[in-house]
Amino acid sequence: MTCSKKIIIARCGTGAAMLSLWLLSQAVQFTLTPVYSNLSTAVALNESGYILLSAMWLLANNALRAVLLYSGWFMLSDGIAELSNSKYIGWVLPPMAIPISYFGIAFLHFPSVPHFGVPAVITLISVWLLQYIARDVTRTGYKFAILTVVVFAIQWLDLIPILTPYGFGWGELSYAVKYTSELMGKDHLLNVVCSIAFYFNAASAILLTKLFVSYEKQLKQLMLLRQRQHQIMQMRSEQSRLRLYQEMQYLVHDLKRPLTTIFGLADLLSMSDETDTARHSSAIIASAEKMDQMINEIKFPDHVRKTTVNEIINYTMSQVRVLSWGSVVIVDTSEDILSCSLNLNVIRFSRVLVNLLDNSWNATEHMTSPFILLGAYKTSGGVSFTVEDNGPFFFNPDDNEKEDPILPGLGLAFVKNAVKGFCGSIKYERRSEGGTICKIWIPETHLRES
Repeated sequence: MTCSKKIIIARCGTGAAMLSLWLLSQAVQFTLTPVYSNLSTAVALNESGYILLSAMWLLANNALRAVLLYSGWFMLSDGIAELSNSKYIGWVLPPMAIPISYFGIAFLHFPSVPHFGVPAVITLISVWLLQYIARDVTRTGYKFAILTVVVFAIQWLDLIPILTPYGFGWGELSYAVKYTSELMGKDHLLNVVCSIAFYFNAASAILLTKLFVSYEKQLKQLMLLRQRQHQIMQMRSEQSRLRLYQEMQYLVHDLKRPLTTIFGLADLLSMSDETDTARHSSAIIASAEKMDQMINEIKFPDHVRKTTVNEIINYTMSQVRVLSWGSVVIVDTSEDILSCSLNLNVIRFSRVLVNLLDNSWNATEHMTSPFILLGAYKTSGGVSFTVEDNGPFFFNPDDNEKEDPILPGLGLAFVKNAVKGFCGSIKYERRSEGGTICKIWIPETHLRES
């Protein structure tokens, strides 16, 4: 399971937990006593402060419950939409589920029944629009903070007596608070205080939305800028490699001239009547021919010749053993596979294996017991070369995308292109003991039994 999928499932779980808490809060009526107690004290002492205190109790209760309900459904619907790869679920499910939740509580006769009035509708529309405005905000915590402030802002409207004829605050407790304030002649206090609180929370919600949306946009631009800088660095590195490759091609071409001279002089020596001279000249010609093959393989990447698995392993290890980590590499092959003949570019294919071994070392160099294994075995229709290690797995076997940017996989583009040039395939898997297995398969078109 990928890290992003775990986050989505965690988001769904958080949404479901919030809805469970909301359902539990509706099963317990814990605001009735403090609200009516403060109202009784306000009437007895003719103190408006107790009216505000009862209003605060009621607002905190209604707002927290609304936050649990709205956040729960929006988080759950967002998670379901991402898991099902359908954005419409995220937009359609909350407007349908939230009213059903209100009416469902009333139908089941819970002790605390919320009133689905004008504020609930405004809250639903506001939060739904908020989801669209803050669609670029990827952090769930930011969306939750904005939603909480919006819900608190609209809940203040329930306690403004002047808005009661328009459908605001028709719940039992809200109506009791406002009616008591009117009887005491303190309704203007609720109008002023609740209106100021509404405007303050609404302004805070707008500022938070603008702040978080701007922050996410700047963050995306920064990430894009880093990607472009990385691409530029890659292009420069590729240009440097190309220049180096061209210089190497010129150098290899220059090696042909003295090699031709060696061939000519050795051929003359082979005509000598002296046996030792002729034998030495034959050895010179054989070595020169081998050097000529190597030059051709370096100069022409598509050049292939008949070789054996044993030669490939030995040539690869001759390059690895001289490195500081060469002694860590373990070679595991059977005797029968070593005699198999392949038509490959030995130098190019050995660089493929060296690149993979180098990546394995980069992944395991900080471990107390690094494990790197180079193996080869015969499969149906070809030969498979494997490179195993016990380091962190940094490839998704389905799409070869990097899971951990700290381990980028050096030279893997070259490996992929080279293997493709040999009509082979490359596959990355997880080791059951932990680590990575890279398998390179060479098909029958490049395989001959010796």
